[in-house]
Formats: sequence, C-alpha cells, structure tokens
Amino acid sequence: MKINKILKSIAISFLSLVAGYWAISFPFNLFGTLTKDAMHLVFIAEIIIYFVIAMIFLVIADKRKQEKIKFEQRHEERCRKIEQVKRDWYDIAA
Repeated sequence: MKINKILKSIAISFLSLVAGYWAISFPFNLFGTLTKDAMHLVFIAEIIIYFVIAMIFLVIADKRKQEKIKFEQRHEERCRKIEQVKRDWYDIAA
C-alpha cells in the first residue's frame, strides 16, 4: 500500500515536471518561427489559459471551504438537537 503511494507520487511529480517544462518552453521555441504579432497573440493566449486554470483551482478551493462550513454547521445543529432530546427525555423521566 505504501509503495503504491510512493509510485503514484513519483509519477505525478514526473508528469508535473514534464507538463511544466513544456508549458514554459513552448513559447520560447516559437520565437524563431512566429512573427512579432503572432507571438503577442500566443503570449496573451497563454496568460488567459493560466488565468482560467487559476480560477478553476480557486473555485474548487472555495467550494470545498463552503462544504466544510456547511458540514460544521450541520454537526453543530445535530449536537444541539441531541442535547434538546436528552433534556426532553430527562424532563419526561422526572
């Protein structure tokens, strides 16, 4: 089980390095083949893509945070209801 986690971590790290290297080196490889205006378009497209990816991560993080808050609120409400039921039973028993 632990070896699977290690192999998975190594694979994810390697793929992240490859994808990062490709994302960074791609525009530099285009310098010799594209015109100045085309490079501006590639640069703008790259900025937009990075912005969209960052927004996706932020939305996912915010959604998880909201789910955690809802879970905690539900938990507190359930604890209050359990205490209410206990008090009611004690009152009936007395």
